[in-house]
Amino acid sequence: MTAQNQKKNSILIFDTNIFLIGIDFNVIPQKIYTVPKILEELMVEKYASRNRNVINRVNVAIDSGNLIVEEPTDKYLLQVETNSYKTGDIRALSKADKQLIALALELKDLFDKEVIFYTNDYSIQNCCKELNVHYEALVKRGIRRKINFEVYCPNCNALYDAYKLNELCERCGSKLRRRPILK
Repeated sequence: MTAQNQKKNSILIFDTNIFLIGIDFNVIPQKIYTVPKILEELMVEKYASRNRNVINRVNVAIDSGNLIVEEPTDKYLLQVETNSYKTGDIRALSKADKQLIALALELKDLFDKEVIFYTNDYSIQNCCKELNVHYEALVKRGIRRKINFEVYCPNCNALYDAYKLNELCERCGSKLRRRPILK
């Protein structure tokens, strides 16, 4: 099977940033999947007027059956939680991000088709790389390799559990950050 045929027979998953780019995804022949949380992000009141065209396209795609909105099962969400903890992305990923990755894993298992996750988010890409989920970036260049992160205090250099990202250091009170683990 050629690469072009694989793409035609593939299932696409779109992150919020792909919807917001402004492409007309209603002309894409493949089925596109997303999760309800992504639609909530698109329909936030403060962006409603700016996203009106995007929201209209989303509604047309849902009505035509080209865009399928689905929740992943807990089994796949747990797999994403476990692996995003390993990479240090657990707190860098939103609930919607984790649901999208879980949905990609689930669709990969359910269908005999390639699943392609479109996102410009580096943390999502990093977790997808860890889980062997095919991803593509639009506009930005995607990551080239998986990176494991550690959470640390930028002032006293104390190391913390990945769940502590963005909390305050117990020693000096600085906001905790993450950095790549150099090997």
